[in-house]
Amino acid sequence: MAEEKPELDDRLKKGVEYFEQMLKVMPDDRTSLEFLAVAYTQMEETAKAEKIIAELARVLLKEGDTESAEALLPRLEECTAPEAKVMALKVRATVSPKAELVPETGGRGPTFGAQTLMMAVDSESTLAVHIGESSMVEYLHGLPDNGRVFLVSVLSALEKEKSEACERAIAKLADEFGDVPIPLDAYEPDRNLVSRLNKDLICRRGVIPFATLGKTALVATLSPHDTVLKETIAEALGCPVRFYLAEPRLVEAALLKLYPEEGEKN
Repeated sequence: MAEEKPELDDRLKKGVEYFEQMLKVMPDDRTSLEFLAVAYTQMEETAKAEKIIAELARVLLKEGDTESAEALLPRLEECTAPEAKVMALKVRATVSPKAELVPETGGRGPTFGAQTLMMAVDSESTLAVHIGESSMVEYLHGLPDNGRVFLVSVLSALEKEKSEACERAIAKLADEFGDVPIPLDAYEPDRNLVSRLNKDLICRRGVIPFATLGKTALVATLSPHDTVLKETIAEALGCPVRFYLAEPRLVEAALLKLYPEEGEKN
């Protein structure tokens, strides 16, 4: 058996070379991804294996094969690569039973149960990888699901640990997504607009409606990349919305103005 191992290794390497070329032509080829996931694992190429496993999960979700994606979940959750952690969140959010979204009294839009919290963490984890701060994924992944309202924001966490990196990230995001940075401390939260949104949505995602211009609501957020969040806000407010970016510390200060009792809890 020992004499056969070099020949087997050689065949495996040739297979890897073949399927790597296949992926260059067809990036979503499931067969190639499945082979490479197994091959890299056998070759103890951990970083490559985890990247391929994350890609495979993405393709499975894209194809609507949630059964196979769910079967891949335990392997995803063993991975340390940020891409795999993000995909683990996406798979869990997809295969978990859908939570009933019940509006709070005095506001519209979904409340934050376990499902919507997971979606927020998923979105912010994607943002962390996008801005090159993948170390923040572990922080987001470990946020508690204890029913308390708290800010789910990679920019907020980054500002506290690396303020200069946060400033660079805000500049990068403003340029990419067109959400102009706003000096939020120059405005008071618009309580009429606030009353149309759920407290959980405001507090967990850092959503601050701060003014109106004609029929347009002006809203600061910490998630310029999150189109689903923006659509949710626009639907709940029932009017056109112009989105802006704000420094996390200013968003947190605005939240304390709106809900001083949350500062006492934390």
